[in-house]
Amino acid sequence: MDRRTAIADAALVVIAHDGLRALTHRSLDSALDYPAGSTSYYFRTKSDLLAAVAARLVELSRATFVDIATTESDVATVVARYLHDALTHRLVELRARYALMLDPAVAQDVRDVLARSFFSIERARELFSEPAHGDGLVSLCEGLVADVVFGRSSAKDVAALCFPVSVYLAGAGSSLRGNSVDTDRP
Repeated sequence: MDRRTAIADAALVVIAHDGLRALTHRSLDSALDYPAGSTSYYFRTKSDLLAAVAARLVELSRATFVDIATTESDVATVVARYLHDALTHRLVELRARYALMLDPAVAQDVRDVLARSFFSIERARELFSEPAHGDGLVSLCEGLVADVVFGRSSAKDVAALCFPVSVYLAGAGSSLRGNSVDTDRP
């Protein structure tokens, strides 16, 4: 793993555990056991660092989604497995994402990237002939994740997550373009 990626990953952990205020170049150098000034060398400003964190979240999310989509073809199952993976193996990323999205000190362009880092509204819209149904699917997924992240419910198994997604897709079924996920596009 290169240093930029290691720094972005460490920043995710710091933000998820201690919040944005705890994120400093010095704290990352210390966490990574890098010489003082290393993080500053790669990311001159905190804004540069936050942009890298947002890009890293997109990269991790896409890789996870593509990995799941290559083993499943049913849309509801792909979405449920992706949600389950996020809620059981990627909670640090989810917590960091919410912390950054909710902090007014984070630049709007970074928050825009974060808003699309776990769920691609564009990809969801491609599933349906009616784009608003793609928007609704993303909203449903965001709500299912928020329920767990904010403590309203505990992490669910794949079948429990598949149920609301399947119900939504059945209701939007007349607009669904197909029942498979295209992994050729990010």
